[in-house]
Amino acid sequence: MEVKRRQQIVDKAALLLGSLLLTLAIVEAGFRVLGIEAQYVPERRDELIPLDGQPAQPLPHGLAANAIYRSTYASDPRGYFGEGHRIDHLLNAEGWRGAEHELGKTPNTFRVLGLGDSYLFGAGVRFEDTVGAQLEAGLTKMMPGRGVEVINTAVSGYNTRQERDLLVNRGLAYDPDLVILYFVPNDLEPSRSDSAGDIDFYTNYTAIYMRPDGLSRYSRAWGWARQRFLVAYRARNYIRAMLEDFRDDSEKWVRTRAALDDIRRICRTQKIPLLVVIFPFFHELDGDYPFQPIHDLVREHSLAAGIPVLDLRETYRDYSGPELWVHPTDQHPNEIAHGMAAEAILSRLMDQPTGFGLPR
Repeated sequence: MEVKRRQQIVDKAALLLGSLLLTLAIVEAGFRVLGIEAQYVPERRDELIPLDGQPAQPLPHGLAANAIYRSTYASDPRGYFGEGHRIDHLLNAEGWRGAEHELGKTPNTFRVLGLGDSYLFGAGVRFEDTVGAQLEAGLTKMMPGRGVEVINTAVSGYNTRQERDLLVNRGLAYDPDLVILYFVPNDLEPSRSDSAGDIDFYTNYTAIYMRPDGLSRYSRAWGWARQRFLVAYRARNYIRAMLEDFRDDSEKWVRTRAALDDIRRICRTQKIPLLVVIFPFFHELDGDYPFQPIHDLVREHSLAAGIPVLDLRETYRDYSGPELWVHPTDQHPNEIAHGMAAEAILSRLMDQPTGFGLPR
């Protein structure tokens, strides 16, 4: 009797195991028939190419002098990049993007100084399509008879504290008539020069190019499910860590808040108008955007300090986000997003022109 009972248990276990294996086989077959699988897309590759043939040397307040910052992508789905799916960002003697600017302004010239990171820099975007270049074109039309210069001092990976230092050590020497600080939700993060390294939004939140494990090489269903689980897991952790950094007693937020206040004080001392522009992460902008609390906190602090603010999340509210990426593996705003930002900034400046040093 005992032997018979054991045999029944074994038979049931074998039947359950067989059913499970059959189900998994059917699911796997379905994934293969429908062509569903995890996507492992190569990430963007960046390199610095010196124009003088010498090794590119990082600058204290710039990327590298007289060099090309080249980004190469795995594909060009929008037909925007150049040959080899690459785009070149030309760096001037200051290590900033764009043309050279003399320290002394030409008479009757209105000069705007932009402080920011890779979003303002225009990673993956042609220079003429960047927010700074389009802002310059718009201001030129609004101020006929005056020269307009928009200087893009952005350095990829910079945070607000470094932008403050750049303003003090290099930016003020250009005698700007207006300073625009571009803030991104991860501007509290360690900079590229810190040992901890950057926390990148795409890599840590929405990455789809993560490498497959051993089983993923044989099972499409497992690879697809594993990838989505890891993305969701990383997303929850990333949001939690970001919001935690913006607590009132967080060391990162305290330091960033102090840097914002320093920039305000410096500009007031120099009688230079200041505008803070908040760039969003381009994700779920038309829905439950998870980083809105960060925008709200930065806006509230800035307004309380008497700093005008423009939150670009409102500009992009009709978009989900990825349709404004420069590439499926690069969440930086594309040329369309840069153009929308420039229009929004122009509109904000004209709402209060004299407050920003502009003619009525």
